[in-house]
Amino acid sequence: MKRPHPGLFVVLAAAAAVHIAVASLDFGTLARNGFLYDDSFYAFQIARNIAHGFGPTFDGLHLTNGFQPLYVMLLVPVFMLTGSSASIPVHIALGMSALCMVFSALLLYRLVARRASETAALIATAAWAFSPIVTRQTANGLETALALLLLAGSVTYYLERIRGIASPSRREFATMGVLLGLSFLARADLGLLALVMALDYLNTLRRRAPAHWRANLATTVAIGLLVCAPWMTYGLIAVGSPIPESGRATRFLSLAYAPFFDLGPSSLATDGPSAEFVGEHVAHSVGTLKLIPVLHPFFRALQKFGDRVPFGGPVRAGANVAEILALAGFGVWWFRRRRAPRGAGAREFDFLLLLALVFVAAYSTWVFGLFFYLRYYYPLYFIGALFTGLMLDDLITWLASKPLAVRRMALAASGVYAAALLFMGYTSAFRTTPVYGFYDAARWVATHTEASDTIGVFQGGAIGYLSNRRVVNLDGKVNGEAFAALREHRLDAYVRASGINLVMDSARVLNMFLGPWSEADRKRIEANSFFAGGEHGVPGWIGYRVSPSAMMNAGMPGTAGPHSQPGPNP
Repeated sequence: MKRPHPGLFVVLAAAAAVHIAVASLDFGTLARNGFLYDDSFYAFQIARNIAHGFGPTFDGLHLTNGFQPLYVMLLVPVFMLTGSSASIPVHIALGMSALCMVFSALLLYRLVARRASETAALIATAAWAFSPIVTRQTANGLETALALLLLAGSVTYYLERIRGIASPSRREFATMGVLLGLSFLARADLGLLALVMALDYLNTLRRRAPAHWRANLATTVAIGLLVCAPWMTYGLIAVGSPIPESGRATRFLSLAYAPFFDLGPSSLATDGPSAEFVGEHVAHSVGTLKLIPVLHPFFRALQKFGDRVPFGGPVRAGANVAEILALAGFGVWWFRRRRAPRGAGAREFDFLLLLALVFVAAYSTWVFGLFFYLRYYYPLYFIGALFTGLMLDDLITWLASKPLAVRRMALAASGVYAAALLFMGYTSAFRTTPVYGFYDAARWVATHTEASDTIGVFQGGAIGYLSNRRVVNLDGKVNGEAFAALREHRLDAYVRASGINLVMDSARVLNMFLGPWSEADRKRIEANSFFAGGEHGVPGWIGYRVSPSAMMNAGMPGTAGPHSQPGPNP
């Protein structure tokens, strides 16, 4: 590796300060501003239940594997040490994610510096560390930053210790297996990294075939499976599948919610996605790539301009055309660069482009989850930053031969662009714009329901974590029984048979899965209503009583569960 640029540690220190400052924001601000997803609180609650001896469960009733195990297990000791506090563990978790981001930035510099100048590597690293997408996703309360660190570490180790080595030792392949196994435990979709990495290594064997390569690859596979075996075994025992049940629920819900996003009719069980549905996901996938740090200021400016002029439609269409041209230009540039003598070594990054294509294909045509693309594609933004560094290196080399006036203009333009990116990062981190009402809904539930109540909620992460009530997940992400009921169109019967006496969520969601409601149903629900979301910062939400509390509680489990713990202290 080249000697680090003197400014690298200044950039890393500044990035650490910014991200830790975000992690230290007021808990309510983090929850309301969209830093923390509702899914984040599923992870927090499961980690807290494990720490308190209730096992891997969200509601105290159903074992689940609908979480990313490495992240949750890292949080368990945090909850053991922080007692009943709800906010301190979250701040610690976000601080851990901030440190993961710093180390990922260091690895980004290291990767770019393999095939580019120190200056280009430094600029790419700074653009990554201070970009809005990184600021938000580092503080999302999920495994995103940890998974990215393991991806970056796996890629770095592969390139430095295996791919570029004439005869790697068995130990290197074993270590690679550990890294890939941990990557899978950090996020299941990083199993795709192992796939494309294996294809890349097999491709290198056409040029050279080191001794014992079959045994070495077998070692990586065996060690990787060994690392994952306890988790996969638990999944088989607990829910009948080694793959997190949250994944299949996300796909099902994406199909069900299609009308909400104007993506065609709902396909709830066996109909499958329509061509329109897949096409919209592909388009959204491509559109999400506009958030790659180097592209983001340009497309954000176009969006703002389009929002303020009467011809906003053509402006937005023009932005889409500009993105397609940018991607096409990137393809032409990369094809030419990798064939040139100066850039031949950069072909080692080809497998990362394949990984990006596989991600887009998988999420656009099978997994879906339109509303989660920002975090699903976080690895793609990292890959984009890496290639940005290589492109900057070419640009710097090209400018070096140009007249002084041209160089000054380029420097001024880059300064304006950098200022725009930093401003966007700052406002993303510290501007208060409440967008999520889950925090306020949870506080309302904590003070306006009885401790004996059991509440069924689709988006129930924050409510379950903060309310000190037994909250049963109804969308199937952490509740296999609810998922089965959803698929079989018997959720209403499941709610009534499972001890749930209160139900709350978006009225449209409840009508879809617990309806369709007749006019008589609506009057009955209105008569049994206990929560009007519009009055409490959650527009469109309602809550109603399923049946008298006393009757339902007769069938409830004992009180020695998570719902009987001392209330959290935000």
